[in-house]
Amino acid sequence: MRTNSPHCRAAAAQRGVTLLETLVALSLFAITSATMGKFLVSQIRRSASNYLYSQAYVLAEQQLESLRALPDYTAIVPSSTTATVGSTPFQVVTGVLNNTPADGLKQITVTVSWNDNFGAQNVAVQTIYTQVQRN
Repeated sequence: MRTNSPHCRAAAAQRGVTLLETLVALSLFAITSATMGKFLVSQIRRSASNYLYSQAYVLAEQQLESLRALPDYTAIVPSSTTATVGSTPFQVVTGVLNNTPADGLKQITVTVSWNDNFGAQNVAVQTIYTQVQRN
């Protein structure tokens, strides 16, 4: 004997809607996940790039401090070195202009260059040194 009660019809109709709702929900989840995945990968790459910029400024500051620590003012000359942080090689180039901006002063520019996911990058730090007279 078959019953044709409203409760049985509602249960039968509910099964199809539940499957459709599940498919829609899974589709929305998949689209959202794909979008968030691209966003997260982009943010991780930017974070790595920012880290390398910070390391480049540290290398430039270290180079300036090592020049400042030299006992002989005339030993401050242009140079070029390579430093590696992690697996990234950095090119550290020191430029020196004597008697600039005035007599007895040296304008020093340290440029640090490297390559990352976004291509060639560089930072430059510039300062002016003078000879310190020690008695």
